[in-house]
Amino acid sequence: MTFLPSNGGLHGYQFTFETYLDSSSRNIEAESDHYSSSRDIYDSVSLSESISKCEEEFGRTYHSYRAGSYHYPNDPTETERLDDQYEIAKEMMEGRNYFAPFSRKNPPRKVLDIGTGTGTWAIDMGDEFPEAEIIGTDLSAVQPDLVPPNVRFFVEDSSEEWIYPPNYFDYIHTRYTLGCWSDMQSQIIQRAFDHLKPGGWLECQELNVLPVCDDGSMTEDYKLLQWAQDMDAASRAADRQLVIGEDIKQWLEEVGFVDVQQMVLKLPVGGWAKEPRLKHLGMLWQRNLSGGLSGLSVGLLHRFGGKTVQQVEVDLVGVRNSMFDRNVHAYMKIYVVWGRKPDAVS
Repeated sequence: MTFLPSNGGLHGYQFTFETYLDSSSRNIEAESDHYSSSRDIYDSVSLSESISKCEEEFGRTYHSYRAGSYHYPNDPTETERLDDQYEIAKEMMEGRNYFAPFSRKNPPRKVLDIGTGTGTWAIDMGDEFPEAEIIGTDLSAVQPDLVPPNVRFFVEDSSEEWIYPPNYFDYIHTRYTLGCWSDMQSQIIQRAFDHLKPGGWLECQELNVLPVCDDGSMTEDYKLLQWAQDMDAASRAADRQLVIGEDIKQWLEEVGFVDVQQMVLKLPVGGWAKEPRLKHLGMLWQRNLSGGLSGLSVGLLHRFGGKTVQQVEVDLVGVRNSMFDRNVHAYMKIYVVWGRKPDAVS
């Protein structure tokens, strides 16, 4: 089953549901030759200053609650990148924040955003569904102080037992978690199933950092590919597997979700795509990822990849350069998977 946006924005670009058939997916055609956002001022404040302390390492700051369990920084440089990344993801999905079948006429009442990061998704959902209760959780208290009255943020470790009652939420969401958990299926998907109301939905949007290519222009010595392979290996050594997107659909089905659907999007790396919209997105992603490489790489590759901090930074010079090579038509896959808890669960 395929999905084509009604406004034609992807110009024939094909989304695949249920089964991802790589060989039949429409290729991105190659060309021949910083977001900023403002938010309204809101009434409620949900995070206290006492939990905003951070650990300092490698010249960056990291979460102090459950220190070391998440290997990426939480300083202003990274949070600004995450805000930009959110805007790229939203533009990639043509303004949508979710694909589970909710709407103004069929709104969710209780929503949980796990790994909320800077909270932009939760805030947007709070604006779209003002009668809903939106909860965002993260290991870092990097969300805005002023939030909509129906949005609350909490510092929580989602890998531990959840405090929420069973059959509580209508909708649970994750996005770009990139190795948050040692076992996403048991720690998140199974618990989401338990804490969703019958008929509730879980949606996982996950980026696969391993670049792929449809036309043979990417070789095995492509530096971005080698970086992603090193990151994947280090994440496995850390028991925080990074590349999980293609497994999520099966995990939902094994836990018991029904009506599970999968959409796979292609996000170009760089401005090589001929179609203007994908070209624009590729350039934004190139800038965003290249700017975040150091923060994403140093902790994981130093602690679990056997490299010194200096070695990591030297290697990243070549990785950044490779991302600007328009002769290589590389892209990354984004897996969007959503499934429903059955109305009657034995």
